[in-house]
Amino acid sequence: MGTRTRIAVLGFGRFGRVHALRLQAHPAYEVVCVVDPDPQARAAAQTQGFNAVASLDALPKAVQAAAVVTPAETHADLAVTLMHRGIDVLVEKPMAESEQAIDAMLDAVRVTGRKLFIGHIERFNPALIDLPWGQVPGHLVFRRQSRLPGTARSVVLDLMVHDLDLAPHLLRCGPDEFLHILDVQSLEDSMQVVARMGDTRVDFHVRHGADISLASVCWGDQGAWNELLLSSRSDLGQSDALTRQYTAFHHELRGLPSLLAGAQDGAIAARRALAIVAKL
Repeated sequence: MGTRTRIAVLGFGRFGRVHALRLQAHPAYEVVCVVDPDPQARAAAQTQGFNAVASLDALPKAVQAAAVVTPAETHADLAVTLMHRGIDVLVEKPMAESEQAIDAMLDAVRVTGRKLFIGHIERFNPALIDLPWGQVPGHLVFRRQSRLPGTARSVVLDLMVHDLDLAPHLLRCGPDEFLHILDVQSLEDSMQVVARMGDTRVDFHVRHGADISLASVCWGDQGAWNELLLSSRSDLGQSDALTRQYTAFHHELRGLPSLLAGAQDGAIAARRALAIVAKL
């Protein structure tokens, strides 16, 4: 893949560790350092062979790109700071948790000219390499559940946001296609949303605190239904979705197009999630 991209990973928690290990194994990257203010997280990173620093103040000048895998409320401040330092950024989803934070990130893209992408990883799910249908279906149903606890707000911003991005991606809708939210039902541990995008009805079902984590998409017309499981676990390697996402990031940094969600895509998905939360 040519010259390796020198990258920093911000956050070495449950997900940050996975990102760092995928990048460490990826031939297109050199992981320059991990950034985490928690001394235990830094110690854990060091045991995995990473250089670990406590803050962006100690970020080596050699860094060209960064992966932000921190709590969503920190995404905007970190991404804006990195872009103003001349660093291209991939931020985990959701892009941000407020309209003000989203606007700040988009403003930084315009002002700095740096590249900002959002980690909507389902675009790279091996089950979705090809569209699962021939004709655009009249009805889509996304189901997603997680073992992790959460709130009505977090279940939308952390779980449903996957499918708020995936639906228009699979339906090949343009960025201006409006998502009409028809109904929102919040139950004790789950959320159900009925919406319409173009000529397709789209239902979103999400649940937290489940016995197992699962995700699927169903589609059909006039009673003929199909289901595709999206949940999978891959070994460390080129076939897993996260590695494919970082391959796409490497391509984008070199001016090559990919399926990676850009800043505008991430903003649309996050704003749709916020609009649903506002209806609770």
